[in-house]
Amino acid sequence: MTDSLLRTQPQPQCLLCGSAGKITHPQLHDHLFGVAGTWGLKTCENPSCGLAWLDPMPLTEDLALAYQQYYTHSADAQPRASFWKRLDYGVYRRLNKLLGKLTGLHAQQQRAAHLFLEPPCGKLLDVGCGNGRFLQRMRAVGWDVEGTDFDPKAAAAAHTEHGLTVRVGDLASIAYPDAQFDVVTLQHLIEHVPDPVALLQECWRILKPQGRLVLVTPNLESWGHQHFAAAWRGLEPPRHLYLYARQNLQNLATRAGFTQYQAFTTATGAEYILGDSFKILAGFSHHTPTSSHVFSKAWLLRKHPEFGEELFLIAQK
Repeated sequence: MTDSLLRTQPQPQCLLCGSAGKITHPQLHDHLFGVAGTWGLKTCENPSCGLAWLDPMPLTEDLALAYQQYYTHSADAQPRASFWKRLDYGVYRRLNKLLGKLTGLHAQQQRAAHLFLEPPCGKLLDVGCGNGRFLQRMRAVGWDVEGTDFDPKAAAAAHTEHGLTVRVGDLASIAYPDAQFDVVTLQHLIEHVPDPVALLQECWRILKPQGRLVLVTPNLESWGHQHFAAAWRGLEPPRHLYLYARQNLQNLATRAGFTQYQAFTTATGAEYILGDSFKILAGFSHHTPTSSHVFSKAWLLRKHPEFGEELFLIAQK
Protein backbone atom coordinates (compact mmCIF):
# COMPACT_ATOMS: atom_id res chain seq x y z
CA MET A 1 0.00 0.00 0.00
CA THR A 2 1.14 3.56 -0.73
CA ASP A 3 0.76 5.53 2.51
CA SER A 4 1.71 8.94 1.10
CA LEU A 5 -1.29 11.02 0.14
CA LEU A 6 -1.13 12.51 -3.32
CA ARG A 7 -1.52 16.26 -3.37
CA THR A 8 -4.52 17.36 -5.40
CA GLN A 9 -6.10 20.39 -7.02
CA PRO A 10 -9.74 21.12 -7.92
CA GLN A 11 -10.79 20.27 -11.48
CA PRO A 12 -14.31 21.71 -11.77
CA GLN A 13 -14.54 22.10 -15.55
CA CYS A 14 -14.24 19.80 -18.56
CA LEU A 15 -10.83 19.84 -20.23
CA LEU A 16 -12.31 19.53 -23.72
CA CYS A 17 -15.33 21.86 -23.74
CA GLY A 18 -15.11 23.88 -20.51
CA SER A 19 -18.54 22.79 -19.26
CA ALA A 20 -19.31 22.03 -15.65
CA GLY A 21 -19.28 18.46 -14.43
CA LYS A 22 -21.45 16.51 -12.01
CA ILE A 23 -20.19 13.90 -9.59
CA THR A 24 -21.14 10.41 -10.77
CA HIS A 25 -18.94 8.38 -8.38
CA PRO A 26 -18.25 10.32 -5.16
CA GLN A 27 -16.30 7.85 -3.01
CA LEU A 28 -13.82 5.90 -5.12
CA HIS A 29 -10.87 4.02 -3.64
CA ASP A 30 -7.85 2.31 -5.15
CA HIS A 31 -8.85 -1.33 -4.72
CA LEU A 32 -6.04 -2.60 -6.93
CA PHE A 33 -2.79 -1.15 -5.59
CA GLY A 34 -3.78 0.52 -2.33
CA VAL A 35 -2.98 4.18 -2.96
CA ALA A 36 -4.36 6.15 -0.02
CA GLY A 37 -7.16 8.63 -0.58
CA THR A 38 -10.76 9.00 -1.71
CA TRP A 39 -11.54 10.15 -5.24
CA GLY A 40 -14.53 11.63 -7.00
CA LEU A 41 -15.32 11.11 -10.68
CA LYS A 42 -17.11 13.91 -12.53
CA THR A 43 -18.85 13.66 -15.90
CA CYS A 44 -19.24 16.61 -18.27
CA GLU A 45 -22.84 17.85 -18.41
CA ASN A 46 -22.52 18.86 -22.07
CA PRO A 47 -24.46 16.12 -23.93
CA SER A 48 -22.17 16.43 -26.98
CA CYS A 49 -19.09 15.76 -24.82
CA GLY A 50 -19.54 13.55 -21.74
CA LEU A 51 -15.85 13.39 -20.75
CA ALA A 52 -15.24 12.05 -17.24
CA TRP A 53 -12.39 13.07 -14.94
CA LEU A 54 -11.12 12.95 -11.37
CA ASP A 55 -12.03 15.91 -9.16
CA PRO A 56 -9.94 16.64 -7.26
CA MET A 57 -7.14 15.79 -9.70
CA PRO A 58 -3.73 14.60 -8.48
CA LEU A 59 -0.91 17.06 -9.08
CA THR A 60 1.22 16.02 -12.03
CA GLU A 61 4.40 16.06 -9.96
CA ASP A 62 2.87 13.57 -7.47
CA LEU A 63 1.56 11.05 -10.01
CA ALA A 64 4.58 8.77 -9.62
CA LEU A 65 3.36 7.97 -6.08
CA ALA A 66 0.32 6.26 -7.60
CA TYR A 67 2.54 3.73 -9.39
CA GLN A 68 4.84 2.53 -6.59
CA GLN A 69 2.94 -0.79 -6.27
CA TYR A 70 1.80 -0.90 -9.89
CA TYR A 71 1.99 -4.22 -11.71
CA THR A 72 4.88 -3.01 -13.89
CA HIS A 73 6.95 -2.62 -10.70
CA SER A 74 6.11 -5.94 -9.07
CA ALA A 75 7.17 -9.50 -9.81
CA ASP A 76 5.32 -11.15 -6.93
CA ALA A 77 4.41 -14.76 -7.64
CA GLN A 78 0.74 -15.64 -7.37
CA PRO A 79 -0.25 -18.41 -4.94
CA ARG A 80 -1.24 -21.73 -6.46
CA ALA A 81 -4.99 -21.91 -6.98
CA SER A 82 -7.09 -24.52 -5.22
CA PHE A 83 -8.22 -27.68 -7.01
CA TRP A 84 -11.76 -26.33 -7.46
CA LYS A 85 -10.53 -23.05 -8.89
CA ARG A 86 -8.22 -24.89 -11.28
CA LEU A 87 -11.12 -27.13 -12.31
CA ASP A 88 -13.32 -24.09 -12.92
CA TYR A 89 -10.55 -22.48 -14.92
CA GLY A 90 -10.33 -25.59 -17.12
CA VAL A 91 -14.08 -25.34 -17.80
CA TYR A 92 -13.68 -21.62 -18.37
CA ARG A 93 -10.97 -22.12 -21.01
CA ARG A 94 -13.08 -24.61 -22.95
CA LEU A 95 -16.16 -22.40 -22.84
CA ASN A 96 -14.05 -19.42 -23.80
CA LYS A 97 -12.72 -21.19 -26.89
CA LEU A 98 -16.17 -22.39 -27.95
CA LEU A 99 -17.91 -19.07 -27.41
CA GLY A 100 -15.09 -17.22 -29.12
CA LYS A 101 -15.70 -19.22 -32.28
CA LEU A 102 -19.49 -19.00 -32.09
CA THR A 103 -19.59 -15.23 -31.56
CA GLY A 104 -16.70 -14.28 -33.84
CA LEU A 105 -14.82 -12.85 -30.88
CA HIS A 106 -11.73 -14.97 -31.50
CA ALA A 107 -11.23 -13.52 -34.98
CA GLN A 108 -11.73 -10.01 -33.63
CA GLN A 109 -9.20 -10.65 -30.86
CA GLN A 110 -6.63 -11.71 -33.45
CA ARG A 111 -7.09 -8.42 -35.33
CA ALA A 112 -7.11 -6.38 -32.10
CA ALA A 113 -3.80 -7.98 -31.06
CA HIS A 114 -2.30 -6.06 -34.02
CA LEU A 115 -4.47 -2.99 -33.29
CA PHE A 116 -6.35 -3.55 -36.54
CA LEU A 117 -3.23 -2.58 -38.49
CA GLU A 118 -2.91 -4.27 -41.87
CA PRO A 119 -0.05 -4.33 -44.43
CA PRO A 120 1.68 -2.53 -45.98
CA CYS A 121 3.95 -2.21 -42.97
CA GLY A 122 6.01 0.86 -42.16
CA LYS A 123 7.66 2.59 -39.23
CA LEU A 124 5.75 2.20 -35.96
CA LEU A 125 6.20 3.91 -32.59
CA ASP A 126 4.47 2.46 -29.51
CA VAL A 127 4.21 5.12 -26.78
CA GLY A 128 4.29 3.51 -23.35
CA CYS A 129 5.48 0.19 -24.74
CA GLY A 130 6.20 -1.51 -21.40
CA ASN A 131 8.05 -4.80 -21.81
CA GLY A 132 7.85 -4.61 -25.60
CA ARG A 133 5.68 -7.67 -26.31
CA PHE A 134 3.42 -5.75 -28.70
CA LEU A 135 6.43 -4.35 -30.56
CA GLN A 136 7.91 -7.82 -30.85
CA ARG A 137 4.62 -9.08 -32.30
CA MET A 138 4.47 -6.26 -34.84
CA ARG A 139 8.11 -6.67 -35.83
CA ALA A 140 7.42 -10.35 -36.53
CA VAL A 141 4.86 -9.40 -39.19
CA GLY A 142 7.10 -6.85 -40.88
CA TRP A 143 6.89 -3.52 -39.05
CA ASP A 144 9.96 -1.38 -38.30
CA VAL A 145 9.34 -0.77 -34.60
CA GLU A 146 10.47 1.52 -31.80
CA GLY A 147 9.05 2.35 -28.37
CA THR A 148 9.03 4.82 -25.51
CA ASP A 149 8.31 4.30 -21.82
CA PHE A 150 8.54 6.25 -18.56
CA ASP A 151 9.93 3.24 -16.71
CA PRO A 152 13.65 2.63 -17.31
CA LYS A 153 13.29 -0.95 -16.02
CA ALA A 154 10.62 -1.72 -18.60
CA ALA A 155 12.72 -0.14 -21.34
CA ALA A 156 15.75 -2.16 -20.30
CA ALA A 157 13.71 -5.37 -20.26
CA ALA A 158 12.35 -4.66 -23.76
CA HIS A 159 15.88 -4.16 -25.03
CA THR A 160 17.38 -7.18 -23.22
CA GLU A 161 14.59 -9.66 -23.95
CA HIS A 162 13.59 -8.57 -27.45
CA GLY A 163 16.45 -6.41 -28.76
CA LEU A 164 14.12 -3.42 -29.13
CA THR A 165 14.97 0.27 -29.29
CA VAL A 166 13.07 1.98 -26.44
CA ARG A 167 13.63 5.56 -25.35
CA VAL A 168 12.91 6.57 -21.75
CA GLY A 169 10.78 9.62 -20.96
CA ASP A 170 7.64 11.38 -22.11
CA LEU A 171 7.05 11.86 -25.81
CA ALA A 172 7.49 15.64 -25.80
CA SER A 173 10.86 15.52 -24.00
CA ILE A 174 12.18 12.83 -26.35
CA ALA A 175 11.49 15.32 -29.17
CA TYR A 176 11.41 13.20 -32.30
CA PRO A 177 11.79 15.18 -35.55
CA ASP A 178 8.66 16.00 -37.53
CA ALA A 179 7.01 13.36 -39.72
CA GLN A 180 8.99 10.33 -38.53
CA PHE A 181 6.43 7.54 -38.23
CA ASP A 182 3.77 5.85 -40.32
CA VAL A 183 1.89 4.75 -37.19
CA VAL A 184 1.89 5.86 -33.54
CA THR A 185 0.11 3.61 -31.04
CA LEU A 186 -1.12 4.31 -27.49
CA GLN A 187 -2.44 1.30 -25.60
CA HIS A 188 -4.26 2.06 -22.36
CA LEU A 189 -2.18 5.18 -21.93
CA ILE A 190 -4.38 8.19 -22.75
CA GLU A 191 -6.46 7.72 -19.58
CA HIS A 192 -3.29 8.15 -17.45
CA VAL A 193 -2.19 11.43 -19.08
CA PRO A 194 -2.83 14.82 -17.40
CA ASP A 195 -2.73 16.69 -20.74
CA PRO A 196 -4.15 14.36 -23.42
CA VAL A 197 -4.58 17.18 -25.96
CA ALA A 198 -0.85 18.00 -25.87
CA LEU A 199 0.05 14.31 -26.16
CA LEU A 200 -2.09 13.77 -29.27
CA GLN A 201 -0.78 17.01 -30.79
CA GLU A 202 2.73 15.63 -30.37
CA CYS A 203 1.61 12.37 -32.00
CA TRP A 204 0.19 14.37 -34.93
CA ARG A 205 3.49 16.26 -35.31
CA ILE A 206 5.70 13.18 -35.54
CA LEU A 207 3.39 11.30 -37.91
CA LYS A 208 4.13 11.34 -41.62
CA PRO A 209 1.47 12.74 -43.98
CA GLN A 210 -1.34 10.15 -44.14
CA GLY A 211 0.14 8.54 -41.02
CA ARG A 212 -2.18 6.93 -38.48
CA LEU A 213 -2.70 7.21 -34.76
CA VAL A 214 -4.21 4.12 -33.09
CA LEU A 215 -5.19 4.22 -29.43
CA VAL A 216 -7.22 2.01 -27.12
CA THR A 217 -8.72 3.01 -23.77
CA PRO A 218 -11.51 1.82 -21.43
CA ASN A 219 -14.99 2.67 -22.73
CA LEU A 220 -16.90 4.87 -20.30
CA GLU A 221 -20.21 3.78 -21.84
CA SER A 222 -19.45 0.06 -21.63
CA TRP A 223 -21.76 -2.61 -20.33
CA GLY A 224 -19.26 -3.28 -17.55
CA HIS A 225 -19.41 0.31 -16.27
CA GLN A 226 -23.20 0.26 -16.36
CA HIS A 227 -23.31 -3.07 -14.52
CA PHE A 228 -20.50 -2.71 -11.96
CA ALA A 229 -20.68 1.08 -11.42
CA ALA A 230 -17.99 2.10 -8.89
CA ALA A 231 -16.50 -1.43 -8.97
CA TRP A 232 -15.77 -1.24 -12.72
CA ARG A 233 -12.11 -2.03 -13.43
CA GLY A 234 -11.87 0.77 -15.99
CA LEU A 235 -12.17 3.49 -13.34
CA GLU A 236 -8.86 2.72 -11.58
CA PRO A 237 -8.48 5.85 -9.43
CA PRO A 238 -6.20 7.70 -9.03
CA ARG A 239 -4.20 6.54 -12.08
CA HIS A 240 -7.00 6.97 -14.62
CA LEU A 241 -7.34 10.74 -14.75
CA TYR A 242 -9.75 10.95 -17.71
CA LEU A 243 -12.22 8.43 -19.10
CA TYR A 244 -13.64 8.54 -22.61
CA ALA A 245 -16.65 7.65 -24.72
CA ARG A 246 -16.78 7.67 -28.52
CA GLN A 247 -17.97 11.26 -28.93
CA ASN A 248 -15.43 12.93 -26.64
CA LEU A 249 -12.58 10.78 -27.94
CA GLN A 250 -13.37 12.07 -31.42
CA ASN A 251 -13.56 15.61 -29.97
CA LEU A 252 -10.09 15.06 -28.52
CA ALA A 253 -8.77 13.96 -31.91
CA THR A 254 -10.19 17.13 -33.50
CA ARG A 255 -8.56 19.32 -30.84
CA ALA A 256 -5.23 17.65 -31.62
CA GLY A 257 -5.46 18.42 -35.33
CA PHE A 258 -6.81 15.18 -36.82
CA THR A 259 -9.61 15.55 -39.35
CA GLN A 260 -10.16 11.92 -40.35
CA TYR A 261 -10.95 9.42 -37.61
CA GLN A 262 -13.22 6.66 -36.45
CA ALA A 263 -13.98 5.48 -32.93
CA PHE A 264 -15.52 2.10 -32.16
CA THR A 265 -15.85 -0.30 -29.25
CA THR A 266 -14.96 -3.97 -29.03
CA ALA A 267 -15.48 -6.81 -26.57
CA THR A 268 -11.90 -8.04 -27.03
CA GLY A 269 -10.77 -6.81 -23.60
CA ALA A 270 -13.93 -7.85 -21.77
CA GLU A 271 -12.40 -10.99 -20.27
CA TYR A 272 -9.77 -8.97 -18.40
CA ILE A 273 -11.86 -5.92 -17.49
CA LEU A 274 -14.96 -7.81 -16.38
CA GLY A 275 -12.85 -10.38 -14.56
CA ASP A 276 -11.16 -7.72 -12.44
CA SER A 277 -14.50 -5.96 -11.92
CA PHE A 278 -15.87 -9.18 -10.39
CA LYS A 279 -12.83 -9.26 -8.11
CA ILE A 280 -13.31 -5.66 -6.96
CA LEU A 281 -17.02 -6.24 -6.35
CA ALA A 282 -16.21 -9.36 -4.32
CA GLY A 283 -13.70 -7.46 -2.22
CA PHE A 284 -10.51 -9.31 -3.07
CA SER A 285 -7.91 -8.79 -5.75
CA HIS A 286 -6.46 -12.19 -6.77
CA HIS A 287 -8.46 -15.24 -7.77
CA THR A 288 -8.89 -17.53 -10.72
CA PRO A 289 -11.42 -16.30 -13.31
CA THR A 290 -14.77 -18.05 -13.23
CA SER A 291 -16.85 -19.25 -16.15
CA SER A 292 -19.40 -16.48 -15.43
CA HIS A 293 -16.93 -14.05 -16.97
CA VAL A 294 -17.17 -15.88 -20.25
CA PHE A 295 -20.95 -15.74 -20.35
CA SER A 296 -20.90 -12.01 -19.56
CA LYS A 297 -18.41 -11.43 -22.35
CA ALA A 298 -20.38 -13.45 -24.89
CA TRP A 299 -23.62 -11.71 -23.97
CA LEU A 300 -21.93 -8.36 -24.34
CA LEU A 301 -20.66 -9.12 -27.83
CA ARG A 302 -23.81 -10.77 -29.15
CA LYS A 303 -26.43 -8.46 -27.65
CA HIS A 304 -24.80 -5.06 -27.27
CA PRO A 305 -21.56 -4.78 -29.26
CA GLU A 306 -21.72 -0.97 -29.11
CA PHE A 307 -21.10 -1.23 -25.34
CA GLY A 308 -17.75 -3.05 -25.57
CA GLU A 309 -15.27 -2.67 -22.72
CA GLU A 310 -12.53 -1.15 -24.89
CA LEU A 311 -12.74 1.90 -27.10
CA PHE A 312 -10.50 2.22 -30.17
CA LEU A 313 -9.65 5.41 -32.03
CA ILE A 314 -8.00 5.26 -35.46
CA ALA A 315 -7.11 8.73 -36.77
CA GLN A 316 -5.26 9.78 -39.90
CA LYS A 317 -3.09 12.84 -40.32
